[in-house]
Formats: sequence, C-alpha cells, structure tokens
Amino acid sequence: MTTHPVTVERLRGLAWPVMLAGGLLLVLFAQVQWGSTDEGVEPSITGLGRVTILGASDDDVAFFFEDNTGRPGLSVVVLGAVIAVVAALGWWRPRLRPSAIGLIGLASVIVLVVGLRTLSDPAAHLFSDRVSEALDADLPDMQAGYGLIGTVVVAILLLVVVGFWALSTAWPRAGAADRVEINRTDESS
Repeated sequence: MTTHPVTVERLRGLAWPVMLAGGLLLVLFAQVQWGSTDEGVEPSITGLGRVTILGASDDDVAFFFEDNTGRPGLSVVVLGAVIAVVAALGWWRPRLRPSAIGLIGLASVIVLVVGLRTLSDPAAHLFSDRVSEALDADLPDMQAGYGLIGTVVVAILLLVVVGFWALSTAWPRAGAADRVEINRTDESS
C-alpha cells in the first residue's frame, strides 16, 4: 500500500518533466495561430506576427504586414525556452530546485499576463496602429486562435504545478512532526 508522503514524492518527481514539456509547448504555441477573422480578406496571424491570407502570395502579405504586426509571442518563445531549460536543470540537479521553482513561477506569471492581455483584444495586440490607418477603418474583430488559448492554458497549468511543488515541500515535514508528537505522547503514557 502506498502512503501519502510516497505519493506526494512521486508527483513531485513528475513535476520537472511536466514543467519541461510545458516550456516546450509554450515555444510551440507561440508559433501557431493566435488570431483570425472572417472579415475582409480573412487574415490569420501567429504569435510571432506572421500573417497568412487565403489566396494571397506570401510575398504580398509580407510586403504589407512585415513591420505592421505586434509580436507578443516573441516573449512567450523566450520565456518558454527559459522554463524548459530551468526545468531540465531542476530535474537534473536537486539543489537547484528551489530557485528553479521560483524562476519557473515568475516566467509562467509573465506568460499568463501576456496571453490574457492578448486574449482580451487579439486584433489590437497582434496588429499595429498603422494597419488600421492603412485600412482607413477600425481593426477587424478577431477570434482567439488555438495557439493563444493553448498558451494561456499551459501557463495556468504550469502555475498549478509550481504551486503544488512549493506546497508539497511542507507536507512531509508536517507529517513527520505529527508522528514525533504521537511518539512522545505514547512514551509518556
């Protein structure tokens, strides 16, 4: 039969590969669709600012949109790589784990803020103001793409894993203190 502290230790051991995979997923999600719209020429844009329009050549799209897109996914790529490297170091070297958890938690919060900010108004954060001036109209309403939603979900899951790992460091100690107290009571009786 498995005891509670043993189960917690197994889950804590799995936290590192999960955080490593989460960092790699963030890098991946930044490179796929963060927003799309059915209005006008129906553009689709990635977190790194690459725009695709059905029926238009890549050169034409790049000519117009090359310097006119925001790139909120760029920070997600950098932070995702940092999370992956730090998680690998924490998995490899146990003495680095406390600082690694802190750094992964901070990076996850920043990624979550970037994702939620972009999710609130994808067009405003994915296109620059020069696009609306060139279109001589307001930016189209954009739906969040699967890359943006995936980024937010992975950031939340990373924060849950970081929180679990941080809280679980106190669990075995509390259990050991309770056992010592029980032993003292048993001996004095």
